[in-house]
Amino acid sequence: MLRYRRYRVFLIFAAILTLVIVRLRHTRDWAQYPLTAGFGNTPAQKEGNYGGSSPVKTTPPAKIEEAKETPRPKTQQKLASSTPTPKNIASSTPVAEGLKSTPESVPQIVLPDREPLPPTKVSMEEEDLDLHPVAPPGRQELPAFSAVPTTIHWEKQVEHFPVPAESIIHLPTGMPVKIPKIQHAFNDETPTAKINREKRQSKVKEEFKKAWTGYKKHAWLHDELSPVTGNFRNPFCGWAATLVDSLDTLWIMGLEDEFEEAAKAIDMIDFTTSPRSDIPMFETTIRYMGGLLAAYDVSGGKYKNLLTKAKELGEILMGAFDTPNRMPVLYYRWKPTFASQPHRAAQRSNLAELGSLSMEFTRLSQLTNDPRYYDAIARITLALSDWQDRGTQLPGVFPDNVDASGCNRTVADVQLPKSVPAEAPISPAKDAEEPIGFQPVNPENVREVRPRKKKVKGDKNDHMLEVQVLPGEPSKAQILGWAEDLPVGHKQKMVSKRDAVEEKPPAADLAGPSPNTPIPTLSPTTDSITGLPLDIPAAKAAVGDTVGDWDCVVQGLEPASPGRGKFSMGGGQDSTYEYFPKEYLLLGGLDETYRKMYLKTIDAVRKWMLYRPMVPDNRDILFSGSITTMGDPELDLKLSADVEHLTCFIGGMVGMSAKIFGIEGDLEIAKRLADGCVWAYESTLTGIMPEGATVMPCKSSEHCTWNETAYWEFLDPTGPQRDENLREYIANRAALEAEKEAKEEAAKVALRAEAELANAEVRSGNSTSPLTEEDLSDYELDALPDSPGSAALKKDDPVSLHKRQTVSSPKLEIPKPITHNFQDGVPAAKLATSQDTHEQTANAKTMYQQKSEHTESELASMAAVGRPAANIPESPTPTTQDQVFYDPGQPLSHKEYVEQVINQQSLPPGFATIKSRKYILRPEAIESVWYMYRITGDETWQDKGWRMFESIINATSTEHGHSAIYDVLDGAHYQIDEMESFWLAETLKYFYLLYSTPDVISLDEWVLNTEAHPFKRPVAGVKT
Repeated sequence: MLRYRRYRVFLIFAAILTLVIVRLRHTRDWAQYPLTAGFGNTPAQKEGNYGGSSPVKTTPPAKIEEAKETPRPKTQQKLASSTPTPKNIASSTPVAEGLKSTPESVPQIVLPDREPLPPTKVSMEEEDLDLHPVAPPGRQELPAFSAVPTTIHWEKQVEHFPVPAESIIHLPTGMPVKIPKIQHAFNDETPTAKINREKRQSKVKEEFKKAWTGYKKHAWLHDELSPVTGNFRNPFCGWAATLVDSLDTLWIMGLEDEFEEAAKAIDMIDFTTSPRSDIPMFETTIRYMGGLLAAYDVSGGKYKNLLTKAKELGEILMGAFDTPNRMPVLYYRWKPTFASQPHRAAQRSNLAELGSLSMEFTRLSQLTNDPRYYDAIARITLALSDWQDRGTQLPGVFPDNVDASGCNRTVADVQLPKSVPAEAPISPAKDAEEPIGFQPVNPENVREVRPRKKKVKGDKNDHMLEVQVLPGEPSKAQILGWAEDLPVGHKQKMVSKRDAVEEKPPAADLAGPSPNTPIPTLSPTTDSITGLPLDIPAAKAAVGDTVGDWDCVVQGLEPASPGRGKFSMGGGQDSTYEYFPKEYLLLGGLDETYRKMYLKTIDAVRKWMLYRPMVPDNRDILFSGSITTMGDPELDLKLSADVEHLTCFIGGMVGMSAKIFGIEGDLEIAKRLADGCVWAYESTLTGIMPEGATVMPCKSSEHCTWNETAYWEFLDPTGPQRDENLREYIANRAALEAEKEAKEEAAKVALRAEAELANAEVRSGNSTSPLTEEDLSDYELDALPDSPGSAALKKDDPVSLHKRQTVSSPKLEIPKPITHNFQDGVPAAKLATSQDTHEQTANAKTMYQQKSEHTESELASMAAVGRPAANIPESPTPTTQDQVFYDPGQPLSHKEYVEQVINQQSLPPGFATIKSRKYILRPEAIESVWYMYRITGDETWQDKGWRMFESIINATSTEHGHSAIYDVLDGAHYQIDEMESFWLAETLKYFYLLYSTPDVISLDEWVLNTEAHPFKRPVAGVKT
């Protein structure tokens, strides 16, 4: 019985231990959500793989009901915005009548001369290469998410900085402006051309279906497919990015069954929760919201759930605009604990992420008739327009990083107003007794602060410290009972530095309260992270109706950092400028703000950024480089001749804008820009353009012919100095060798003279013995021209081992072993006879022969292990004259250095450096090729696109789809195992449309966002 009870106890303990282990494992797997230093800061990008082998289906979320606004304090209702808030932008910026009817005529455009900078100087000016070669902005590669679902869901919060209803900016209304046609008037195609076009289109569709099938099989309802391993990834909140991004492509390609299946699966996405703690506004807007709205548009509004989910997502994203100046927090922390707190936009916001939200929110506002969405992005547009009018370091364009906080805390004379009603000041009686100028008490007499818990009556654990986590701030905590048990002076020091500044008490109160009067304490009045008042209504009442003016000077958009600014059309800035003409089209031309901003931008691009590269075939192409300046471009501007894949969109943007704004001269520029990226594709070994590179810019865009000498000088600006160093080295080496030979010759003459003098003495009888070879050292003996060593070295045969054994020498005598007769205890006598000497010599020869035979057998066996000796080609033994010895100390010549750089970096002709060798399935180059074909009607663009398509498929195709590759200059095609959602949403869509009939997604009826999602343009003649 005792053994049975003991066994039962062991079973109970084993069960308990198992439960504890399981519980601990679940706790360890819970997703962590770290709190960063402040709201609105961009999270650090981490590499990794969300990894997984099988898709996981989630239950559809419950239907979200419209949250009703709770009554707000009166001060909130009357709050005015610091940004200009016209009720209708169209009325504030009326369209000029002349612009409606007559397109602007611009003469032939001639680009200014450029001053080329060598790549060594360009690299010194660059701080960080922000190409996003591995991942675009917003990707967050974290470890695999736990299978345990999170229980935290987004909740609609009461706004801290609401926009009054009368101040909301509404969509412009009226009759759409008559905009010139964009597309070429195509003629009927020939039967042969139609067959060729449809054959190419069918091949593109086949590759799309392959990638879609791989995603559906291995990564359904996840963000991305890993096309090599068949796993999945979730870098964008885990909301099925590829599925949403590919919806309109499915419809355009006629895959309606697949489209309907995907549209139904949209209901299974729960936008109210995510394993990721923040939402990247830019990526979420262009991929998710853009994909849903475009799918709704192209399907003719048949699938209502697409618009419903877009509106659900829009409501969540609107929380990011709840800031004092209504500029969005670009990485929105959606959880209620954080979302319920006031926050500001970041002081270092990316320009492209800030300025590329307008099309999606505008289209959502158009389809839902809710002006709040348009109001959100219209304020960004007005802020950008105001900044452009005020001027930047390079007029017309913006730097890559922006201070969007709207708050300037660097002004010295800022007076911090009260954020709470004044309380009795802390005035200890000791301070009142001292005269003016009194020095404080010696710090040695100040009581040291020691953490201890306030003793509670009846508490047996009064020696223990308890930690309390502050509500809403899980990264901050305090020790219970510490503050209550500190002296008054220390309690005062605990007040935040940014709390309200109390006014100095009157002189009559300096005596302080009586000893029996309790001294009040100051509680924190501002949030320690954001610096915003905890009591927002009271703070607003104290400072007036101006938003965000309690602890800083209100300002507009400004550069994120002073000093040299960087400007370009590349990554981090591109889509902001792209959206100027596209938003103009989406609004039917009713808002001239976007036209004005684009015209200022393109003027700066023409004047400062465009350059013609020097290429071997003298091709007339253009690229847009990056500019750095301190604010005086005429004097300190520096151009980096960048060739970036992300910048290749500019050809399509300039071409489309040339048509709608009547700038015919820009159409030729657009062709040369698009053809530049085609040249970059055709120049590499794989036929694919690298992510980033530099080339040599010509000084003149009109006169630019290939000059290999100038190209080599660009690669090696120090070439003349390098050749001079080589000449000096060779001269110095020759002088040293001549000096050495002279010393050796002098030594030989001296030795010979000494030998002749000695022999003369012998002949005269003054010496008893002549000078022999034994009397000279080995060095002196070999130095003689007729010595045995020198004679042997002059022959081709190796020196014989027995060459110098003709002369008896003790070194060459092989001693006979000494034998011992241990019986007698006396060693046997050694008898040195001539016969013994002969036997020793014979034994030595036998030993050397055995070693030689053994060595030969080893060499033969080693040769057999490798390849047979008969197959080894015999090479003639080089003579002394043919041997060339490498001198490691010799510097390279200019030619040798350039050839080494080209070989080591695998530089294609015309390229100066390769910044990033990857290709991650980007669409920008084929995007501009498609625009050029639709605008010009030139079929050669279809041929250029087809060569690009074949090269991409050959390098990226996998079993399950298509993968990014590491190096476009390596024919091995090493794959990265990543397939971005824009491969299906953009790249393959543009290839398919290039071989479609012109009426499919006509540019005169549709406008595409930066993710290639088509939105329906306003119909001409129909009032909006």
